[in-house]
Amino acid sequence: MCYKNGYGCGCDKNNLRKERKSMTREEIQETLEAVENLCAFLGFVPEEWSRRHEEEIVYMIAVTPGKALRLITEEEAEEFLPCFGLDDVITGAPDTDLCMSYSPELVFQVGDQKYLDGPALVYDIDEEGDVVPITADDIYRVQQMLKKRTVMVREEGEKMPVISLD
Repeated sequence: MCYKNGYGCGCDKNNLRKERKSMTREEIQETLEAVENLCAFLGFVPEEWSRRHEEEIVYMIAVTPGKALRLITEEEAEEFLPCFGLDDVITGAPDTDLCMSYSPELVFQVGDQKYLDGPALVYDIDEEGDVVPITADDIYRVQQMLKKRTVMVREEGEKMPVISLD
């Protein structure tokens, strides 16, 4: 073996070559089983995995006053906000061109100012009104909006975070 440039290499100079070892059928089967076990552990079923990648997954931004925003799929929206699509208020999210959906029961007013005291979904729609995937820029703008509009109010001697809607 020669040591060209400080690295061992199998070259023809000494009639030595590093032979590439191919996998046996047993090794291939063991590898496939390991991948299947890993997929099962992670909650992926190969058919589901391929289906998930064929369809575009639509993400929405889930916000709760005083907490970090989360990304959820459109399928998880009703679990996060039970009134979504049923009895929710849909308005423009402040300081963005996105939609915001929340329960009207969680809004209170002090003077002319409205505050949201509960979860909301922020998402984008297309010209037909269908929910479309959000972008990294959308996430950034929502983070900035929350930073600017989350305020602490005192109710019955206890401070709580709310989102200023006006």
